[in-house]
Amino acid sequence: MTAPDRRRFLGGLVGLATLPWASGCQRPAPITEAGFMVFGQTWTLRFHDTPAKQVNAATRAAEAIVEPLYRRLHPWKESELTRLNQQLAERGEARAGRDIRELIRIARPIHSASDGRFDPSIGRLIALWGFHAAPRGKSSQASPPPTEAALENWLAHAPSMDDVHLEGDLVVVSNRRVQFDFNALAEGFAAGRVLDAIGKLGVTDCLLDSGGDIYTLGSVGARQWRLGIRDPRGEGVLGGVSTRGRRALCSSGDYQRRIQYRGESFGHIIDPLTARPTRANTGTTVLDDNPALADGAATALMLATPEQAAGMARQLGLDGTLIVTQNGQTWRDPGMAGAMGDSPPGDWRAL
Repeated sequence: MTAPDRRRFLGGLVGLATLPWASGCQRPAPITEAGFMVFGQTWTLRFHDTPAKQVNAATRAAEAIVEPLYRRLHPWKESELTRLNQQLAERGEARAGRDIRELIRIARPIHSASDGRFDPSIGRLIALWGFHAAPRGKSSQASPPPTEAALENWLAHAPSMDDVHLEGDLVVVSNRRVQFDFNALAEGFAAGRVLDAIGKLGVTDCLLDSGGDIYTLGSVGARQWRLGIRDPRGEGVLGGVSTRGRRALCSSGDYQRRIQYRGESFGHIIDPLTARPTRANTGTTVLDDNPALADGAATALMLATPEQAAGMARQLGLDGTLIVTQNGQTWRDPGMAGAMGDSPPGDWRAL
């Protein structure tokens, strides 16, 4: 399992031009947009009826959270995380900062619910496949995929989150091949921090777009935020979700970051139980009020059959899930069906 490059699965905001009138003949309260770039990824905030001073303060606060966090958690460039990984390989234990310890705690229930398929301890396997070198959001043709012998050797000595233990601020591993890569959680984790921070600044109604995944606070006046879910197989829209309050709509997919080699294409989401890229699903979407959980669960669902996904969603308490399988079938659970309401159903099959 590796970082979900999900830039085009979620469709952002739908229908801003049709916001309700505030009252009588008054014009609707304005939407103010602001944003910033972090490692080539655009984060956009859309504020409803928010004073300019609050907009500016909230945008500065968001950037001050996301950029340093991404630098601390970078899985292969010099960072707090790479230093921790090196110390774990050398000594089997190392002190970790609060963010890394919290990410370990968030990952555990997803690891358990997915029967070990979601596992941030497999950074060495991700590197073995070449995805630590492939540019984000692009395909790489620079090197061949790992040999069958290399993958079988990795499986014979594979680490897992079961090998990871926290003792205060100390991370202890019973398998020194543990190498953390939190890319499948970092975006949602950062988004949750941003929502907390801008809420403390008095922002009540905001939509945060991290470049594909959507996080909301409040509403658009009397109406809910309306979000479109794009079809991962093309440019169409599967349907829409209407929501208000603190919510996260996160996706994962196999459609962007790939390795192309001699006519074969390999997706970047790796199943640690097989050491090979997953071939179960094309795209997934998760709705929940916990941004980091929604982010990680979207990747975990990429590794599951619809039947497994239903159990995983119940165990994690997710508010809604949607899956598009490799053979083109679309599945959604009752929570997602309720959130989508009367949006065009397409060819649905209920979980």
